[in-house]
Amino acid sequence: MFEVHSDLQRNRLYITLAGYLEGPEREKAMELILAEVANLARGFDVVTDISALHASNQEGFKDLLRIKAALKLKGVGRIIRVVKIPLSRLQVERISEAAGYEAESVNSVSEADRRLDAPGAPSEGEA
Repeated sequence: MFEVHSDLQRNRLYITLAGYLEGPEREKAMELILAEVANLARGFDVVTDISALHASNQEGFKDLLRIKAALKLKGVGRIIRVVKIPLSRLQVERISEAAGYEAESVNSVSEADRRLDAPGAPSEGEA
Protein backbone atom coordinates (compact mmCIF):
# COMPACT_ATOMS: atom_id res chain seq x y z
CA MET A 1 0.00 0.00 0.00
CA PHE A 2 1.24 3.47 -0.78
CA GLU A 3 -0.01 7.02 -0.78
CA VAL A 4 1.72 10.07 -2.22
CA HIS A 5 0.62 13.69 -2.07
CA SER A 6 2.15 17.13 -1.82
CA ASP A 7 1.33 20.28 0.10
CA LEU A 8 2.20 23.11 -2.27
CA GLN A 9 1.81 25.80 0.38
CA ARG A 10 4.36 24.11 2.64
CA ASN A 11 6.46 22.91 -0.33
CA ARG A 12 6.33 19.45 1.17
CA LEU A 13 6.00 15.91 -0.19
CA TYR A 14 4.24 13.24 1.87
CA ILE A 15 4.92 9.57 1.15
CA THR A 16 3.30 6.66 2.99
CA LEU A 17 4.54 3.14 2.28
CA ALA A 18 3.12 0.10 4.10
CA GLY A 19 3.21 -3.66 3.94
CA TYR A 20 5.26 -5.39 1.28
CA LEU A 21 5.57 -3.37 -1.92
CA GLU A 22 6.09 -5.74 -4.81
CA GLY A 23 7.38 -4.83 -8.30
CA PRO A 24 4.40 -3.25 -10.10
CA GLU A 25 3.06 -1.50 -7.01
CA ARG A 26 6.54 -0.22 -6.12
CA GLU A 27 7.01 1.07 -9.68
CA LYS A 28 3.65 2.88 -9.54
CA ALA A 29 4.63 4.49 -6.22
CA MET A 30 7.92 5.66 -7.74
CA GLU A 31 6.09 7.20 -10.72
CA LEU A 32 3.68 9.06 -8.44
CA ILE A 33 6.49 10.34 -6.23
CA LEU A 34 8.32 11.80 -9.22
CA ALA A 35 5.08 13.31 -10.57
CA GLU A 36 4.41 15.05 -7.24
CA VAL A 37 8.00 16.31 -6.98
CA ALA A 38 7.51 18.09 -10.33
CA ASN A 39 4.91 20.30 -8.58
CA LEU A 40 7.28 21.40 -5.82
CA ALA A 41 9.99 24.06 -5.68
CA ARG A 42 13.67 23.26 -5.12
CA GLY A 43 14.34 22.82 -1.40
CA PHE A 44 11.08 20.93 -0.80
CA ASP A 45 10.86 18.82 2.34
CA VAL A 46 9.79 15.19 2.48
CA VAL A 47 7.88 13.35 5.20
CA THR A 48 8.03 9.61 4.60
CA ASP A 49 5.83 7.41 6.77
CA ILE A 50 7.25 3.91 6.64
CA SER A 51 6.02 2.93 10.09
CA ALA A 52 4.15 -0.06 8.61
CA LEU A 53 6.57 -0.90 5.78
CA HIS A 54 8.25 -4.28 5.90
CA ALA A 55 11.81 -4.73 4.73
CA SER A 56 12.13 -5.19 1.00
CA ASN A 57 14.01 -7.69 -1.13
CA GLN A 58 17.18 -6.68 -2.97
CA GLU A 59 15.25 -5.40 -6.01
CA GLY A 60 13.04 -3.28 -3.77
CA PHE A 61 16.12 -1.93 -2.04
CA LYS A 62 17.55 -0.87 -5.41
CA ASP A 63 14.27 0.84 -6.41
CA LEU A 64 14.14 2.76 -3.14
CA LEU A 65 17.76 3.79 -3.61
CA ARG A 66 16.94 5.09 -7.11
CA ILE A 67 14.00 7.16 -5.88
CA LYS A 68 16.03 8.62 -3.03
CA ALA A 69 18.80 9.57 -5.47
CA ALA A 70 16.18 11.17 -7.75
CA LEU A 71 14.85 13.25 -4.86
CA LYS A 72 18.36 14.48 -4.16
CA LEU A 73 18.80 15.45 -7.82
CA LYS A 74 15.48 17.33 -7.74
CA GLY A 75 16.77 19.52 -4.89
CA VAL A 76 15.24 17.96 -1.79
CA GLY A 77 15.60 19.90 1.46
CA ARG A 78 14.98 18.14 4.76
CA ILE A 79 13.78 14.56 4.94
CA ILE A 80 12.00 13.24 7.99
CA ARG A 81 10.78 9.68 8.22
CA VAL A 82 8.34 7.94 10.52
CA VAL A 83 9.64 4.44 11.12
CA LYS A 84 8.89 1.76 13.71
CA ILE A 85 9.87 -1.67 12.33
CA PRO A 86 13.54 -2.17 13.30
CA LEU A 87 14.58 -4.08 10.16
CA SER A 88 12.92 -1.49 7.92
CA ARG A 89 14.67 1.29 9.87
CA LEU A 90 18.06 -0.33 9.22
CA GLN A 91 17.30 -0.81 5.53
CA VAL A 92 16.15 2.79 5.06
CA GLU A 93 19.20 4.11 6.91
CA ARG A 94 21.41 2.13 4.49
CA ILE A 95 19.49 3.61 1.55
CA SER A 96 19.90 7.14 2.90
CA GLU A 97 23.60 6.65 3.44
CA ALA A 98 24.08 5.20 -0.05
CA ALA A 99 22.08 8.06 -1.59
CA GLY A 100 24.28 10.59 0.20
CA TYR A 101 21.89 12.37 2.54
CA GLU A 102 20.74 12.26 6.11
CA ALA A 103 17.19 11.96 7.36
CA GLU A 104 15.72 12.48 10.79
CA SER A 105 13.52 9.80 12.34
CA VAL A 106 10.41 10.61 14.35
CA ASN A 107 7.44 8.71 15.76
CA SER A 108 4.58 10.35 13.82
CA VAL A 109 3.72 12.49 10.82
CA SER A 110 2.47 15.24 13.12
CA GLU A 111 5.86 15.30 14.88
CA ALA A 112 7.56 15.58 11.49
CA ASP A 113 5.33 18.52 10.56
CA ARG A 114 6.07 20.24 13.88
CA ARG A 115 9.81 19.93 13.29
CA LEU A 116 9.60 21.22 9.75
CA ASP A 117 7.25 24.08 10.68
CA ALA A 118 9.30 25.18 13.70
CA PRO A 119 10.84 28.65 13.48
CA GLY A 120 14.53 28.37 12.75
CA ALA A 121 14.22 24.92 11.18
CA PRO A 122 17.25 24.32 8.96
CA SER A 123 16.76 25.10 5.30
CA GLU A 124 18.05 23.18 2.30
CA GLY A 125 21.64 22.09 2.71
CA GLU A 126 21.67 22.61 6.49
CA ALA A 127 19.88 19.41 7.53
